[in-house]
Amino acid sequence: MREARIEKLRKYPLKDGEIIEVLWKERVNMPEPNPLGIRVEDSGSYYRVTMKLHPTEQSDITVAVLLPEPELWNGKFLGTGNGGFAGAIAEGALLGGISRRYVTANTDMGMTSDPDDNIGRSEVWADFGYRATHLMTEAGKGLAAFFYGREPEHAYFIGGSTGGQQGFSQAQRYPEDYDGIVCLSPAFDRVRLHSFFIWNWQQIHGRENAVFTPEQARAWKDSVVETYKEECGSNAEDAFLAYPGRILENPMDHPALQEAAGKLTQGQREALRGLYDGPKDPVTGERFIAHFLPGTEAEGLSLVDISNRDSFAHDFFYPFRWLLGKDFDFMKFDFHKDLQEAIQKLGPVLDADNPDLTAFRDRGGKLLVVGGSMDAIIPYTGFLEYYKEVVERQGSLEETMQFFRFFLMPGFSHTIGGAGVQEVGMAGITEVPRDPEHDVICAMERWCEQGIAPERLLGTHFEMGGQGLKFGHARPAYVYPYRTEFAGGDPCEPENYRPVKDAEAYGS
Repeated sequence: MREARIEKLRKYPLKDGEIIEVLWKERVNMPEPNPLGIRVEDSGSYYRVTMKLHPTEQSDITVAVLLPEPELWNGKFLGTGNGGFAGAIAEGALLGGISRRYVTANTDMGMTSDPDDNIGRSEVWADFGYRATHLMTEAGKGLAAFFYGREPEHAYFIGGSTGGQQGFSQAQRYPEDYDGIVCLSPAFDRVRLHSFFIWNWQQIHGRENAVFTPEQARAWKDSVVETYKEECGSNAEDAFLAYPGRILENPMDHPALQEAAGKLTQGQREALRGLYDGPKDPVTGERFIAHFLPGTEAEGLSLVDISNRDSFAHDFFYPFRWLLGKDFDFMKFDFHKDLQEAIQKLGPVLDADNPDLTAFRDRGGKLLVVGGSMDAIIPYTGFLEYYKEVVERQGSLEETMQFFRFFLMPGFSHTIGGAGVQEVGMAGITEVPRDPEHDVICAMERWCEQGIAPERLLGTHFEMGGQGLKFGHARPAYVYPYRTEFAGGDPCEPENYRPVKDAEAYGS
């Protein structure tokens, strides 16, 4: 029977592409060795179909679809996002989905392992920006119907960072593709976001002695957190800022930070001032994207990673190289002329910033966005502004919350990790309870299938045990515009927090 099923999958009539491999896998889990002792849920047995899609002459999109044995399938489809510039299948995302018994799909977004391969290739830009994810969805859902003899009952999508941009693009461009979309720290305004990366990089590499060691970054972050902890809604024990958007001044001007600043070089102090000021158009003076969040200085992709001049530039400036050329000098990037050219030529295919979600709403779609207060690379204040634009378009926050909800998770970093919370259910780790409060996919399922919208999410904080990571405690986040207030007692007990309606706490 298994060989017959494999043969059937090979015969799927794929439009503008071909099936290149069909395999049967038995209980594949995270490979060993695993130094952190992370365990993912049992995948069960499944079929893996790899296909190539060629919607244009330039396009070469890889899609992988995992299909449970028919007796194990939950009757649903899960599209999953990628990260960075993609260029490969996100295997962990696939395993997380198949462990839930979804038909699960992922794509390399039409990219190779080196983003500079696509300089001047405008059709590949479109694949990366939106087309590959949509075609993955069509092919994956179609393959499921072909294999099982029935359409998926529900279709969901989950992704973070670039995956969050993929989710936003789906809701805006293809509202019929998914019933529910979960996005963590979405890179939705990609052109401006990558100019933010250039700005931050310039602040450090445009000055002498401005790079940071891990020790320097941690020491400065600790000083910032200690200075603003109470103002930003953190507990006394917290090593993070719960609502750093409250900080409206440049921290370099705070009297309590002058002693710590004195331990830095002049170049480092100037670089930090530029980071906190944030990028502005030199001609109009307009702030075109959110500035760097205080309290995130020691996180991944923050001061230490930015200090690695060549590596950071290679990994994060690629959309502008597509347009300006491989040898462009980014110390000379013009935040008016060059940025406006990029917005005009790249924005239509790479950005997913359209606040009109009416078609997605009318179809019954649900959108759940989670940000982290410790995210250094995509400040939550940026997509909070997008959320406010959607609210304005819908007419009220109440109307918007019927289909689109935003959660800020205190102590959460960039999609995974952080001093307060490390996971919200995206990675499929066994120690995260699979229920609608701890797990964002479960929350979306309940919202779409039972009509119960999420009011609170519990982020998981891990501890290291003898057998690896284990569940430590949970930290709550309440739906915007409610902030999470500590009411006293044990800060590791979620019930010792309460929701307080306070949109201003989030900043903007």
